[in-house]
Amino acid sequence: MSATARKRLIQEYYSRRAKNYDKQKIRTWKSKQGFGDEVFSKLINSLTGLEGKPVLEVCMGTGRTSLPFLRKISPWLVGLDLSKEMLKVAKEKMCPFKERISLILGDAENLPFGDGAFDALICTSAMHYFGYPEKSLAEFSRVLREKGVFVYGDLALHELDEQGFLDRLERTVSLAHKNYFRPSEMRKMLEDNGFRASCADTVAYRKAFNYLIEDKGRYFGVKPEAINECVRAASPDERKLYSMSNDEITLFYTLIKTIKKGKL
Repeated sequence: MSATARKRLIQEYYSRRAKNYDKQKIRTWKSKQGFGDEVFSKLINSLTGLEGKPVLEVCMGTGRTSLPFLRKISPWLVGLDLSKEMLKVAKEKMCPFKERISLILGDAENLPFGDGAFDALICTSAMHYFGYPEKSLAEFSRVLREKGVFVYGDLALHELDEQGFLDRLERTVSLAHKNYFRPSEMRKMLEDNGFRASCADTVAYRKAFNYLIEDKGRYFGVKPEAINECVRAASPDERKLYSMSNDEITLFYTLIKTIKKGKL
């Protein structure tokens, strides 16, 4: 699939998901915030000291990451996303903070901002869609000031998942998926592309297979039997790594706080 076709597919997919997206995340994480408290706590702690500073969130979606950040830290926030419908939901949710936010329709590989425009950048639950993650990281580095903060967050392969079972499962339910990364792989990619990792954490949570169908598979016409077949084909080691039962799987969400490296 070409890069242009993938972006179009992702845009259409999330535009269709926009109305139900928050409800699906609340159900998955069993939290009104649509993310685990531990994830939010680590995210907010990574962004302290940014009161009144310009911050960019790439792939903002419905703003589930931004809202607690705005409440607790109160930055000047710019949110960018590929889906107009997702940004509409974000705008409604963040109405109380409308004087401190700007929402922009745009592409993570071609950011419409000047060099060094932001003190911090956030990108969560998105990089597994990127066809060229290094290109996006170069853009992230460009728009950050020297020693600016970049916080990455996404689902991750288990560190010992050598055969990429989670990628196989995700591709079963989502035509838009590209790649997940092991925490060590992503940390190295960040280090190789101009960022110094200062801390990293991984949070485990359970997800039911039927939620995968409701959240993703049904948007691509995937039947439950496809997931069942993928799970049955998992090796004993893969089942152990992800604590798989016939109904659920343990997933791992990784957060990495980085600092943009200075010039040599």
